Amino acid sequence: MQMIFHPENPQGNTIIPNDEEQRHLRALRMEDGTQILVSNGSGTIFLCEAIILKKETHLNVLSSTFQEQRQAFLEIAIAPTKNNDRLEWFVEKAVEIGIEKIYLIKCDHSERPIIKTDRLYRVAIAALKQSRKAYLPEITELVSFDEVIKSSKAEIKCIAHCDDSIEKSLLKNTLVKNQSALICIGPEGDFSSKEIVSASQSNFIGVSLGNSRLRTETAGLAAVHTFELIQQ
Repeated sequence: MQMIFHPENPQGNTIIPNDEEQRHLRALRMEDGTQILVSNGSGTIFLCEAIILKKETHLNVLSSTFQEQRQAFLEIAIAPTKNNDRLEWFVEKAVEIGIEKIYLIKCDHSERPIIKTDRLYRVAIAALKQSRKAYLPEITELVSFDEVIKSSKAEIKCIAHCDDSIEKSLLKNTLVKNQSALICIGPEGDFSSKEIVSASQSNFIGVSLGNSRLRTETAGLAAVHTFELIQQ
């Protein structure tokens, strides 16, 4: 069954999708009574049936299901890549697997000082619909690394880096089932020594993702997948 995204409350018992979703519905060539799922991105999934009108499609709500947020949330703080396609790839796959918040961070070695989140949200919404998620993760505007390490409420805080002179643990041995986590992923040039020390002073654990040196977006996805496996 197909899913669309509609962040607003139904009008009575009717959902009127926005223009983008109307185009999606037309492409599906739906008929009257066809059932479809609608996620509001805030925990509720509606089961609806289509009402085909002359210029648009309305959706009649048949039932709704609310999903509680999972006990252990995941936040990834990641430095935007120079190639935006690679960052979009990370966002798409992270949403499909499961993530609550993505911090876009500005680091000492960052390659992109400015980034717009509109396109990233569109990618996240598409991934939400494809994977039938009830929650749309938050994606922050670009924030400083120092701001992130001081603001997160995660129970476990990690910084993934490549400095072999500083003690690190494998991420899979650091995460704990049913405990929330913030995992920081640096730019291609890695975090600076100053940033690693600053994170350590804020009770962050230095972690490794394995023997291979990974691209930023690959490291981010490896962290998301590792967290998901630990929660099983």
